[in-house]
Amino acid sequence: PSVNELTKILSNLLNQSAILLGIAMMLLVAVPQKLSAQTGTLPPVSKLKKLSVEELMNIEVTSVSKTPQKLAEVASAIQVLTGEDIRRSPAILLPEILRLAPNLQVTRSGSHDWAVTARGFNGFPIANSSLADKLLVTIDGRAVYNSLFGGVYWDVQGVLKDEIDRIEVVSGPGGTLWGANAVNGVINLISKSAKETQGLVASASVGSFLHDGFAARYGSHVDSTFFYRVYANRFDFGNTKTKNGSDAMDDWNMTRSGFRMDFMPSTKNTLTVQGDLYFGNEDIPDSVATLVNGQNLLARWTHSFSGHSNLNIQAYFDRTWRNIKRQGFTDEINTFDIDIQHGFKLGKHSNILWGLDYRTLNDITKDTSKTTTTFTPLNRVLPLFSAFLQDQLTLIPNRLELTLGTKILHNYYTQFEWQPSIRLAWTVSSKQTIWSAVSRAVRTPSRYDVDLTSFVNIDHPFKSENVIAYELGYRVRPKDNMSFSLATFFNDYRELRSIDATGDPIVPYVFANSLEAKTWGIEFSGNYVVTPSWRLRGGATYLGEDFDSTSVNTYPGNSKFEAIDPNFQCLLQSILNLPKNIELDFLCKYVDDLDGSAALGITKVPGYFSLDLRCGWTYKSLTLGVSVLNLTDKNHVEFGTRQIPRSIHGKIGFRF
Repeated sequence: PSVNELTKILSNLLNQSAILLGIAMMLLVAVPQKLSAQTGTLPPVSKLKKLSVEELMNIEVTSVSKTPQKLAEVASAIQVLTGEDIRRSPAILLPEILRLAPNLQVTRSGSHDWAVTARGFNGFPIANSSLADKLLVTIDGRAVYNSLFGGVYWDVQGVLKDEIDRIEVVSGPGGTLWGANAVNGVINLISKSAKETQGLVASASVGSFLHDGFAARYGSHVDSTFFYRVYANRFDFGNTKTKNGSDAMDDWNMTRSGFRMDFMPSTKNTLTVQGDLYFGNEDIPDSVATLVNGQNLLARWTHSFSGHSNLNIQAYFDRTWRNIKRQGFTDEINTFDIDIQHGFKLGKHSNILWGLDYRTLNDITKDTSKTTTTFTPLNRVLPLFSAFLQDQLTLIPNRLELTLGTKILHNYYTQFEWQPSIRLAWTVSSKQTIWSAVSRAVRTPSRYDVDLTSFVNIDHPFKSENVIAYELGYRVRPKDNMSFSLATFFNDYRELRSIDATGDPIVPYVFANSLEAKTWGIEFSGNYVVTPSWRLRGGATYLGEDFDSTSVNTYPGNSKFEAIDPNFQCLLQSILNLPKNIELDFLCKYVDDLDGSAALGITKVPGYFSLDLRCGWTYKSLTLGVSVLNLTDKNHVEFGTRQIPRSIHGKIGFRF
């Protein structure tokens, strides 16, 4: 048969498989009691026999208070993606992994483009990203928020899946500890130590959308105090489709390598040094390609004075470079950051945490087309100073805890900003916690807001966007094998970015702060160990938004420039072990409609249901796996206009 005939055969098989798989999954969910009776014939899910729901709720997280806290007792809406959740997902890249977090909105707008946010504000889709500028992302303590456009270039953020220890996803303001731009949430990726990744691991993948990929990691040690690892990986993705079904010409490839060293000379001291470099080619052919490369180096020293006092000093350098040939534009950002954090106990019921941070960003842009100037001035040096203080007060031992804190920062554009918060956690019992919080957070201006040449007007200085957020949540473990979390919120945003008419023929439009918004919603999540061999996790979110303009000059439909968000979404991940070392996992997700805007030329995107399937088999040091993404839909649009194709890929791995 020809290639076209083989494609049609495979497509028909996938369609039939989707129907059969859907029926099988409904039957499995409907009869968990029958499956429970057969647990003696099925192997336990890896690590779940050691990690019960109770232990999952007692995982220590650090993203909310920057000190270890039990997940069940944290006064914040937080989801934790464990290393096992991540390994058992069909996802390949980091933004795809983040789909596992029910409190995030993650959509793909092209082969290498994603929009990721929490509690809304996935803004207008642009090349390589979107104007999603209210979510702060850190990878092992290194912030990857982009100072030019605001937000994250997800195409250049990458880690090996089996190096991830966990990902903590906080929805809601985190500015008190994390600083500016943690308005709607914080994603904190924490990788495994070099000691936990010893030996040689290698894998190769091939498929229809992921054309090819490989990864290799080697870890060893000098002695019992010094451990290290090195890694390298590369992948090559194909094109998405345009509205009419033709190739969108957005295929891409990326090569990445790096290292990590952990030195523990004593029980009180730990030194970590790690770094990465990458380079890639996007939107091939070369004549209009986007070229990217970057390097980073981080060092962190932790010293423990006692069981109640410790000091953490961290410094990193991060360089990113991007050449967008299609637009005749290059940008290079060099970031240096040093952070000091000290925690100690004051009396019996007070835990003090304070810190200082200095960051400088050197942003260098060039217009290689020599026909226009995109940013005025072309280059900027942006210093940032900040300090924070937090006090965790135990009002009633093991019952009631109050956390007070604030962060003060000084930035180049708006000078001083402050971000206070107050959080209260009431542990009703060992299985129930009620929490509430009130916080203020700001998004400081990016160069896109202030220096975009066609929008520069000195009579309209751009201010920081800000929000006052009110939250109320509840966590409960009604049975030993299940847990649920519910978070509600109401956010009041002021001085949001708007596009306003000026009446000036030279600069007809300008970025101003003429939008206000109120958002509200509910976030639900849960874990359910059906049998020792089968675990379900997932959740659902509802988001309501109401925008209002404070100026008659605001451009019509302006809110869609800032927020293109679904009202409702839900997901379910299943992790199932079968006999003979076979793993069968799936992730299904439904996302509601995305409204469009005729004034801004934004097309409405209908809601969609997606189903991703993974099947793996392990024999000694050999691992084989097959994954199918978008099993239920051949092509669908998630964000923008590009159609994301159904895809299948296989993987072979070795571990020594």
